[in-house]
Amino acid sequence: MIYLAAALFGGIVGLDGTAFPQAMISRPIVAGAIAGWIVGQPLEGAMIGAMLETFHLAILPIGAARYPESGTAAAAAAYAFAWANASNTAVSLLLALAFALVWERLTGGSVNVQRRVNEYVVALWGSTHTTGAVERRHLLAMSLDFARGAAVTMAGAGAGVLWLRVMDPIWNLGPGFAGGVIVAAAAGTAAAAIRVFGGWSARWKLFVAGLCAGLLFLLVR
Repeated sequence: MIYLAAALFGGIVGLDGTAFPQAMISRPIVAGAIAGWIVGQPLEGAMIGAMLETFHLAILPIGAARYPESGTAAAAAAYAFAWANASNTAVSLLLALAFALVWERLTGGSVNVQRRVNEYVVALWGSTHTTGAVERRHLLAMSLDFARGAAVTMAGAGAGVLWLRVMDPIWNLGPGFAGGVIVAAAAGTAAAAIRVFGGWSARWKLFVAGLCAGLLFLLVR
């Protein structure tokens, strides 16, 4: 049953990206946390989602734009982290993040394929003036998008498990290095997204305040 629930949630995440209901379920931090909860590791799932979220603050899935699909990738990485029984948390989180960043490119490609399929769906039943024709097209396109989301999530979970089981035992740089890479990458990408919120000139005070708060946290640990 847990695999069925995982697949169904993957379908919901894929559908939420642009089709329906666009309720922010497909944001990495949300998708990762819920996926982690489904497999019994909500904290780890939320951490993977939060790390991935920092890479996507400046990406807006608007119109026909091409973009990595981070929601299904976050869910897949959270599933993989739990099902791989990862032993080294910091290293495994870094490996899961690296996998998600690669997998989201592939899932983004599947979105482009789905758009092409939708073109055929539009022409499937001839005239749009018949009763219920538009609704049938919408429902079919949404069903296909749901199936796509479930498929890429579960395929990603399987690939992620294999990736973690192979790489986790042979990683020899230590958890401290892995944790440092995660923090540096997340901080850098989050800082780069400042242009979305008005740019440096408008938000530099908040940026400095956040930097000082982070440094203070490190000092008092």
